[in-house]
Amino acid sequence: MNFINLLLLISASQGFIFGLVILFSPLFRSKANNFLGYSILILSLLMLNMFLDNIGFFKTYPKLKIIDDIEWIFLFPVTFFFYIVTLIAHDVKKNKKLKWLYAPIVLSIILNMSVNLETDYGAYTVAMKHKEYIFSLLFDLEKLGYYTFNLLMGLWLYILIQKSDILDKNSQLKWVKSLWILVFFMTLIWIILYLIRDENFNINPDILKGILPIGLSFFIYWVFYNGIYRLKLVTDRKEILSILNRKNLIHKNSKTDVLDKNKLQGKKTEMFNDIDMVSSHTFSKSNLYFKKLESFLYDDYIYRDPNLSREVVAEKLNISPGYLSQIINAVTNNNFTAYINSFRVEEVKKMIVNEEFDKYSLLAIGLEAGFKSKTTFYSAFKKETGLTPSEFKSRHK
Repeated sequence: MNFINLLLLISASQGFIFGLVILFSPLFRSKANNFLGYSILILSLLMLNMFLDNIGFFKTYPKLKIIDDIEWIFLFPVTFFFYIVTLIAHDVKKNKKLKWLYAPIVLSIILNMSVNLETDYGAYTVAMKHKEYIFSLLFDLEKLGYYTFNLLMGLWLYILIQKSDILDKNSQLKWVKSLWILVFFMTLIWIILYLIRDENFNINPDILKGILPIGLSFFIYWVFYNGIYRLKLVTDRKEILSILNRKNLIHKNSKTDVLDKNKLQGKKTEMFNDIDMVSSHTFSKSNLYFKKLESFLYDDYIYRDPNLSREVVAEKLNISPGYLSQIINAVTNNNFTAYINSFRVEEVKKMIVNEEFDKYSLLAIGLEAGFKSKTTFYSAFKKETGLTPSEFKSRHK
């Protein structure tokens, strides 16, 4: 068994395992991931067929050639399409006409089964003039169809991804664009390789046979890793949020640090109507705007919003962003970002030492505390504590 066949067998086997795990494991069960599982299984079947064809299996067992003759490549772009549009929650998935996307694979099954039942099984004989010419024409159209279908589906998906705004709102889904690029690139490579083969260019056929299996193997590993890794991250964040909603992990340092809510509410009208009173406490902890900010942070956990900005908070307080910065700088000796991040870091520390969060990744904890990315999380945590999250965890566990 040569290297290419071994790679095909291993990749196909692991692809089947990955696909089945995604489909049947409760941890990964979701509508979007079902389509991901189907897509991986289809690619695994294609690689298995390539392996079986390479070792002459279908020549030895011609009655099983129907498995290889059906162009399953018609099905992959459909399941992959539904995976992406479900993942990005695009409204197009609600269109009932999308069921017609399955028409090409249905026609391929009908065409190939009709021919195989006659030629390989002898189930019947079709008496028809120019039968061979007609079937040859149909198979040429089928071949042209799966090239065209895959390209058009890829281009349509690109348009939908570009028009979707969820990728800008959810940084965890930005990898979808990379996924599309990889799939479309693989589609182009597949078409080019087979055109080269059909045109009989003077290229070693082993090279052509090797490029696609290697690319497909890499693709399955990459998709499985990213799909599962990011899915686990999303699942962890949902569970962490559920726990945080039940617990108050950041407590008031003292009763005098934050105004009593009732007192704050009673002072609200006076605070905004009498700016002179506020100005007397402009650069101290007794500043009512600062206390209102603390109330938002301690009681409403606004720091958990990764898109929280100085402008958003200033609008909540009905003051200018510049004045908000002056207050924070004077009272805390920090800028707005550092001050907000200090709350996030404190919450992360609380979660790390809490056994209830042991099963969750540090990144999921950091993102749910309000950090927008892994880089921002690690940088802010190291600046605040002098340790990386991993080092902090190892020292306090």
